Amino acid sequence: MTVEDDPETRVAVRLGELRRERGLTLSVLAERTGISAAHLSRMEKGERQPSIGSLFQIARAYGLSLGELVGDERAAGHHVVRGAGAPVHDGPDGPYAMMTGLGPRSALEAVRLELAADRPRRAVTHAGEEWVYVVRGEVGARVGGEEVTLAAGDALHFDAAARHALWSRGGPATVLIVSVAPTPPRPPHSAAL
Repeated sequence: MTVEDDPETRVAVRLGELRRERGLTLSVLAERTGISAAHLSRMEKGERQPSIGSLFQIARAYGLSLGELVGDERAAGHHVVRGAGAPVHDGPDGPYAMMTGLGPRSALEAVRLELAADRPRRAVTHAGEEWVYVVRGEVGARVGGEEVTLAAGDALHFDAAARHALWSRGGPATVLIVSVAPTPPRPPHSAAL
């Protein structure tokens, strides 16, 4: 099996390549992402699969879309995802597929995530906002110190800088996660004289 055939190996290789291309040490990337250098190293070696939250943090540190980071990017003025045709990656949060792909000019990222009942709860933080929509199943969510239960059709919107976690309750669940990067402040405009 080649690197191209194995999505998890491809992501691990890509993480290392991107960091080296930018001339960054693991320590510098750790400072920019809030992920420990040891954990970043294990992700690059393929010893740890990155969580969705970690991927968001790394992509934003590089100024890339999540699709570009994991190598699923398509260059076009629009992006169509055909349900079952989306490449699926396995991560510690569960199998996920990128549902967006306009590249770095887009502030919006969408991921379809399959949550299994036996997955650990993993709390993360990252810049921007997040919107979670439950497609099927029942999902537990913790944002900051508050815990809520969401059923199919429910949605949750929050500031992603708050420590947050998602998990399935009682069986498999599917969620759509939409993350929006913070918009840079606009410079004040002056009136024409």
